[in-house]
Amino acid sequence: MTLLAVDVGAGTQDILLYQEGVPIEGSTKMVLPSQTMIVGNRISRARMAGRDIFLHGPIMGGGASTMAVRWHLAAGLRVFATPSAAATINNDLGQVEALGVIIQEDAPASAEIVETGDIDIPSLQRAFQLFDISLPKDIAVAVQDHGYSPGKPNRQVRFEHMVAAIRSGGSLDDFTFKECPQEMTRMVAVRDTLIKEGFEPFIMDTGPAAIFGAALDPRIEDPALIINFGNSHTIAAILSEGRICAVFEHHTSSMKGEKVREFTQKLCRGTLEEGEVFDDGGHGSYIGSLPDGVRSILITGPRRESFLSCEALKGAVAAAPAGDMMITGCLGLIKAWKKRDDLTG
Repeated sequence: MTLLAVDVGAGTQDILLYQEGVPIEGSTKMVLPSQTMIVGNRISRARMAGRDIFLHGPIMGGGASTMAVRWHLAAGLRVFATPSAAATINNDLGQVEALGVIIQEDAPASAEIVETGDIDIPSLQRAFQLFDISLPKDIAVAVQDHGYSPGKPNRQVRFEHMVAAIRSGGSLDDFTFKECPQEMTRMVAVRDTLIKEGFEPFIMDTGPAAIFGAALDPRIEDPALIINFGNSHTIAAILSEGRICAVFEHHTSSMKGEKVREFTQKLCRGTLEEGEVFDDGGHGSYIGSLPDGVRSILITGPRRESFLSCEALKGAVAAAPAGDMMITGCLGLIKAWKKRDDLTG
C-alpha cells in the first residue's frame, strides 16, 4: 500500500510518501510553503510589477493570499476573480465585491492569471518526477476548513462539526469522511481537485490529524493532553483510550503563556465554559466525559517552541512521532487512511 499524505497549513504544506514496508524515518518527505503563501507571493509580485490580477480556480485557505489581495487593491490595482476563487476571500460574494473585487468568469486580457487551490498536483508530480518517483493513486489531504453556513460565523460552523464528531464517539473514524459535508467548502474543493486529476481522495481536518498523529509518540501516557500550536490556530484536546473527549480551539496569535495555562487547566478540570473561548475570539470549547486527570502533556506544531520556552505547561513533552514533528499531521492522515474501509459515512 502506498499513500501520499499532505498536511496543508497556513505557512507550510508538509508532505510524506508512505510505502508499506518502508520505515517512516526513511520515507520521502518535504516541507514546502503552503499554497496560500505561494499564491500570496504571486499576487505580491504582480503588485510590484503594477499589473492587475485574475484569480482563477477553487476556493482555498485565506491568510497570506487574502492579505495580498487587500494590498493589491490598496495599491490602486484591479483584482478580478471567478466566483469559486473569490470565495477564498469571503464566502459571501457580496462582501468580496464590496472590497472592490470584480467577479467574472473570464480573464481580462491585461490581467495576470493567478491559479488558486489548496493543492497543486502538477507541481507535486514534477517535483517527485525529478527523483523518478510517481505519485500513488491514493492521496490524503488535511485542510483547516472553517465551513460555510449563511447566517452563522464560519468559526462556529467549523467547531460544530468537531463537536458532532466527539459526540459520535470521538475516535479517529469519527473525524474522517467518505463524503465531505457540503458546507465544508475547502474539503469539497480539494476532493474535487483530486478526483479531476485521477486520484483517490481521502480528506481530513488538520486539527484532529495533528492530535491523533502526535498520539503516536511513544512517550505518551494515557489519558493525555495534546496541543497543536499551528501557525494560525491552536487546538488542545484530551485523548483517552483513543478518543477525543474534550477540546478547545483558538487562534495562535491570541494564545499567550498565561492564557494557555488557564484554558488548558480549565479544560482538564472540566470547568472551561462552552462560550468562553468563542467569546474570546476563538472557535470554541467542548467537554464530554472526562477521565480522572491526565498523565502526560504532548506539544506539537510549528509554534511549539515559543510555548515550551515560556514554561506555561509544566512537564510538557515536545512530541515528535517517527522523530519529526513536522510530519505529525501526515501520520494522523496515514493512521486514518489505514482504517478507511471501516468508515460508514
